[in-house]
Amino acid sequence: MNKKRILFVILLLWASIIFYFSSQPYEEQNLKPVLGKYLEGHTNLENMFSWIVFSYAGHEVSVQSQGLAGFLEFFIRKAAHLSVFFVFGFLTVAVLRYFSKHRVFSFGVPLACVFLYACFDEIHQHFTGGRTPLWQDVVIDTVGGLLGILVFKWIVWKKRKAR
Repeated sequence: MNKKRILFVILLLWASIIFYFSSQPYEEQNLKPVLGKYLEGHTNLENMFSWIVFSYAGHEVSVQSQGLAGFLEFFIRKAAHLSVFFVFGFLTVAVLRYFSKHRVFSFGVPLACVFLYACFDEIHQHFTGGRTPLWQDVVIDTVGGLLGILVFKWIVWKKRKAR
């Protein structure tokens, strides 16, 4: 199998992994019980994060409103969005560069693919129990994909420069 096909299969597998995890109800992904077990009695951590208060999708995010476990779970989940779509963006630009060297294919089309798959992912979550589709998550996903694309472009640039 040539490199182009291998990368395409890896991209499809990665998209399938994203789809699988967005198919899971929140209860299956709830990290609060595990985090709560390990964080119980750590008032120093609560105090360290107690000053952080902001709104996300119309809900307050703070230790006071969610507890320490819920507060940390929020950041873990958003970091997961960012990192999963970082890989998706990286793989997408890696696959699409074999189709054309044109700038649109090396940046615009991969970014559009990331954005569209992020939208699809959130729409899919609408039909999954206990999950809420959020446009804010589409933004996080797209930023993650953009970072993946930029890192790929940087690696290619460094390799060309080294020659």
